[in-house]
Amino acid sequence: MSDKYLVIIDAKGNKKKIKYFLINKANRKLLDIIDNYAKTHKPNKTITGGASATGERIGGTKGQNDKHSFNPSAHPFNPFGTSATAQSPAATNKPRSPKSPKSPKSPKSPKSPKSPKSPKVPKEIKDIIGQEHSGKKEYMTYTSYVYHDEYIEFKKYNEINIEIPALANLTKERRGKIIQNVELESNRNGMTNKGAILYNGSNPPKIGTIIAGNSGRPGGACGNFDGTLVNIHPNHKTQEEDIISNWFMTYMYNKNITEEEAKIYYGNKLFEYTIFNRWGLLFPYAKRTDIKNYYKTIQGINYRKAEAHDYATAWTIDDVYLSDKFYNKSGSSRYIHENQYKTTLVFVAGPNNNNPGTNGEINSVFRTYNKETDKNFHLFMNGVEAALFAGLIAMVYSKCNVALLVNVSGGLYRGTHDKDDYKHAYLNSLDNLLMNVQINGVELGSYFDAVYLL
Repeated sequence: MSDKYLVIIDAKGNKKKIKYFLINKANRKLLDIIDNYAKTHKPNKTITGGASATGERIGGTKGQNDKHSFNPSAHPFNPFGTSATAQSPAATNKPRSPKSPKSPKSPKSPKSPKSPKSPKVPKEIKDIIGQEHSGKKEYMTYTSYVYHDEYIEFKKYNEINIEIPALANLTKERRGKIIQNVELESNRNGMTNKGAILYNGSNPPKIGTIIAGNSGRPGGACGNFDGTLVNIHPNHKTQEEDIISNWFMTYMYNKNITEEEAKIYYGNKLFEYTIFNRWGLLFPYAKRTDIKNYYKTIQGINYRKAEAHDYATAWTIDDVYLSDKFYNKSGSSRYIHENQYKTTLVFVAGPNNNNPGTNGEINSVFRTYNKETDKNFHLFMNGVEAALFAGLIAMVYSKCNVALLVNVSGGLYRGTHDKDDYKHAYLNSLDNLLMNVQINGVELGSYFDAVYLL
């Protein structure tokens, strides 16, 4: 920067010497100051705001930034709203109007060109994630929730109160409600059958459907790493793949998409615009000899060495429609698209104790295997509890009042841990979370009218 002086005459005829500055392009740019501020600014630990349709993370301090990030493609910051060599507005002796488009911007609050509350979504994307129901347009929106630090705090005291101002009105509505415990539900036709039954009425509930996911691969065996879908059918034996297939087949039915080529196109696009590349392996095609990148994930976690709190993350899609399901005597099944329910899909990923070796080119299961949770049951269950912690809070954020749950990490991912020990500890963890986690001073269990474990 170089100092410059300008002589002006004020209203009384007095001469004044005013110091101002010019931007020296060769040495320093004010843009660097702003960029450095954006990078070094520490986020606030308090959880604030509401759910975002832009995919921004909500909650926690890890990966959370409450300020808008600076857009590197924007024009260089100009404190005068003019060219870099223009004189200061003070030299014009004219007051600045706050409504003027040339009003200077403060480097402490750089404005992002896109607001998370009103994202500009291209028409193609809106057409893909949009759907008509009951005469109104609804859009499937993605959000992620990170509660690593909050879970650490919870484990210290076995209780926590999380302040979420965006849910203040909901809190008033739910205050004084019964604190729900978990209800065990036996249903041979699965959780979507239960959801469809609950939804069939004049005042349907807002249902959250939890998905026991794969931290290395969104969509599990239905989602490819190139952004395409595969294995979409109603006869999956695993829960994640079954729900994914249900979601996409119901979508095709509701959109009246019948041609196979169109199903492939729209299915791949819906996958791309919602959960693809939102979490999972960062370098899926890395070789095992590439130790630096082989285990990296988009979440920034090496799950081979993950601690319990690292599993306190949830990824949600709002306004999804799932179909009822029916299993026949032969064991095959079909989706009943005429009977559907609206839900928020809540993906969580508990610890993986299943080590299948290194078969296959990518093998996301091997690359997320955690040897420590495989050896230590207590550590394993803490990781499972952390996933439930994030998942239940995410449901409240989406204003779900009924939770449909499954045994997270209770199948192949349980490894060699005893099944009965797992079930007992799982129920204890759920009831403990519903009783001892509070949002705005109200117990988590009071935000639900029912919590089912299928």
